[in-house]
Amino acid sequence: MNSSITKRWIRGSLATTIVVMVVAMVLLAFYVRNSYYSAAENIILTRINTINGTLTASANQSDSERTRMLYRMSEEFTEKDKFEFMFIGTDGKIMATSTGFMPSDDMHMEDIALAQNSADGIAINTYMTPMGEKVMTATCIIYPAMESIYAIRLVTGLTRVDGEIGILIALGAMMALALIGISVLSGMYFIRSIVRPIHSIETTTAKISKGEFDVRIENTYNDEIGQLCDAINNMAEELGRTDEIKNEFISSVSHELRTPLTAIKGWAETLNAAPDRETVSKGTQVILTETERLYSMVENLLDFSRLQQSDMKFTKEKLDLVAEIEDVAIMFGPRCRQNGISLEYADQEDIIPVFADKNRLRQVMVNLLDNAVKYTPSGGRIEISIEHDKKQGLVSVSVTDSGKGIHPDDIEKVTQKFYKGKGAKRGSGIGLALVKEIITAHGGELSVESQLGSYTRMTFTLNTIRSMKGH
Repeated sequence: MNSSITKRWIRGSLATTIVVMVVAMVLLAFYVRNSYYSAAENIILTRINTINGTLTASANQSDSERTRMLYRMSEEFTEKDKFEFMFIGTDGKIMATSTGFMPSDDMHMEDIALAQNSADGIAINTYMTPMGEKVMTATCIIYPAMESIYAIRLVTGLTRVDGEIGILIALGAMMALALIGISVLSGMYFIRSIVRPIHSIETTTAKISKGEFDVRIENTYNDEIGQLCDAINNMAEELGRTDEIKNEFISSVSHELRTPLTAIKGWAETLNAAPDRETVSKGTQVILTETERLYSMVENLLDFSRLQQSDMKFTKEKLDLVAEIEDVAIMFGPRCRQNGISLEYADQEDIIPVFADKNRLRQVMVNLLDNAVKYTPSGGRIEISIEHDKKQGLVSVSVTDSGKGIHPDDIEKVTQKFYKGKGAKRGSGIGLALVKEIITAHGGELSVESQLGSYTRMTFTLNTIRSMKGH
């Protein structure tokens, strides 16, 4: 991981920084050289133009006077430490210099040709001398021409200029290297600050993947990595809770399955040697009842599995919600009386049309009433109420029991799959979860209201339609 991140950083950020620095250095060298050479050209051109202007102003003087004036200018030249003043004869040879040094006659006479081809008779040239010195020259053709002197030339060395350019480029290169060094150090620090927590995260997630849901990442980061650590810690906590719920669910389902199976087995053994018809009739009824209970439990499990996988198909149609609720209430009447529970349901005169799956809607009511019966003691009461809001186009159905209620910590969780709250008696832990999934699939909502030791109210809402007629 470390190598991979480092390589990506080198290929990306560091390589880009180096390329930018190299390009910047090339541009800096080009700019500095052009600036210094342009300044040198301007200076030497200014000097040669000054001399040429003086000669032009003396055009009405004789050649001998102009010649003496040129020599006097050469002797009185104040910048001999910077420039060398040369006279070039009509034969193209150097006649005299301000320093007294006479270069060979055939040296760089291309300056004369350049000046001759120039519009103003002045040419700037840069070259290396045979001694290896780099110089810049300014050559000017004298107008009007003189009999002995054809042109004048100023020569200056570029060694100091190149030295200053080299110093500036070296400073720039040092700064570039320093910036690259800082970039490397900061980049490595940044990479380490990412790699270390990622390694810790990787180690922890590997343990979580093996089922160690109690491990946590030590989070000391106040950034995105810290958020990731929190997310993974929360995930581990939720997985641990889910694993615990799963184990409780398996235990609960095993218990629920064992109870009817034990009854069926016991009565089957009894019937095998039944002495009378009454015993046979009673045993057969118990077996049928427990078989129906097993069938219902298995169906709930299968339905919930289909809902989770979005594989359950709904056959929706227009139906009267009131009629469906009445049918379920009638069905639960004998069971409630057998358990000493009062089932209260006020008949509704109006039809409340909804677009829903008839069997699934009946399943919702069966699960809610079955849940209410389980937790309502003998002598208790279960009430079914319907509220129809025609303006909003909503209908609310509530099933309220007078049981011991739900603990406040469990109210928000009782509709979660496999969840069994504090003091739960029995059940697979998917009844309310299945109800919620079915109602949600119909575009409605399920809410839970309870007061510990007093009551529990389960309410679901559905959208109504205008009428039972039409399509």
